Amino acid sequence: MQKKIFNKYIIYSIIVLGAIFRLVLFSVSPPNNTYDDHLEVINIYAQSSKLPSPSQCWECYQPPLYYVLSAVIFRTAKSFNAHITIIWKCVQLINPILSILVLLLFYKILCRFNISVRKTILYMSFIAVLPVDILTSSMIGNDYLLVFSAVASLFYYLRCLEYLYKRKKIPVGKFILLSLFAITGSLSKQHGLILIIFPTLILCAHLKHHKRFAYTILLPLLSICVLISASNELWKYKETGKILVSNQHYFDYAKNQFPGSLDRVEFTSFRYVALFQDPFISDKTSASFPTEIFARTFFDYEWRFLSPKIPIANIVGRIAYILGFTWLIYFLFMIVNVASEKNKIFSSLRWEHLALLVPVIVGLLFVMVPILQTIRYPYFSSMKTTFMLPGLIILIVTHAIATKNIELSPKCIVLLTTINILYGAILITTIYSFTEICLNHLHGPLWHFPI
Repeated sequence: MQKKIFNKYIIYSIIVLGAIFRLVLFSVSPPNNTYDDHLEVINIYAQSSKLPSPSQCWECYQPPLYYVLSAVIFRTAKSFNAHITIIWKCVQLINPILSILVLLLFYKILCRFNISVRKTILYMSFIAVLPVDILTSSMIGNDYLLVFSAVASLFYYLRCLEYLYKRKKIPVGKFILLSLFAITGSLSKQHGLILIIFPTLILCAHLKHHKRFAYTILLPLLSICVLISASNELWKYKETGKILVSNQHYFDYAKNQFPGSLDRVEFTSFRYVALFQDPFISDKTSASFPTEIFARTFFDYEWRFLSPKIPIANIVGRIAYILGFTWLIYFLFMIVNVASEKNKIFSSLRWEHLALLVPVIVGLLFVMVPILQTIRYPYFSSMKTTFMLPGLIILIVTHAIATKNIELSPKCIVLLTTINILYGAILITTIYSFTEICLNHLHGPLWHFPI
């Protein structure tokens, strides 16, 4: 009993540590340190209740939800006569809070599937120190609202499955919450429309045993969900005549970015050695799609927080890529172990088990987004792990569920967890110590505060 309580405290400590990592990074990173100028859009929404034209500014083509929420916080903080920096810090705080909520949702999902305490400790350490998650959560931008919506949608999708396993009708409230988070995701980023798959499958699953309930209750709710989710894209199509309109339709800011043409993009190469030699973005690695995605997942590759001119930053980058390679080995090893038991799995397969494949499909669809974006616009700025972050977290969750019966040495769990936590501490400590110096050497602009 004491050991069980001790392990619980370890889990809670990892969650708290993950929250501290995010809040520390939030505290030292200025609000205008982001990949794109989302501050301009927020200011437009704060000044007017009308939707801006997709061509009005660089990020004006984005769905409105994050900017409406940010504008409300902006106006509220401004009403207290706060300094402009404080106002923008209040807006910046949205994403760290959402990221901490994702940690809690991740833990709740693992608990509902009775993942062992040791495995829970390991997977919580994965998500608590996932560098791309921590870095994304510290920036002003709409990406993290989609991440939160995706994990919340997954949570309620799995809750709905619990009722379906028992051949029971799901509570309408659960379906409404599932649909609501699908809507928030769709109105946060264009590829948030992927989340509509979750409530759609729940509706289809009811057709076998609760057809009347599905047609009279769930179908109208799903129709409303789809209509609201697609409303902004339909409006933009009416305004522009373009399906899934992009800022690239109106601005040529990225035209000089490497690689610049699709025939120069490498979709099958993995330049690990070159990355290890130069941990930050360079011509040697930025044309390789797998290398870019790997680097952005585990380190500040595009240097928004650290600078290659700081020697220790390069050392931290190399540590990051060793950790990343270790993660790849672990996840692949566990998948191979699950695949080796395929006969046992397929012999007891039911439709309910197939329903658990849906999160995998949703996760992979999110992973496809930067691939399609790079094909559409072959620049290194299209190769962002942030675009697939919702999918990465969903896939880590499903990996934990799929491998929960695979035995793993306690020593291995302790070692991996310790390595994860140590790297998280090293990364955040380095950024905390050197951010102010590195901001003077950033590879890109610090966006101006609109007033």
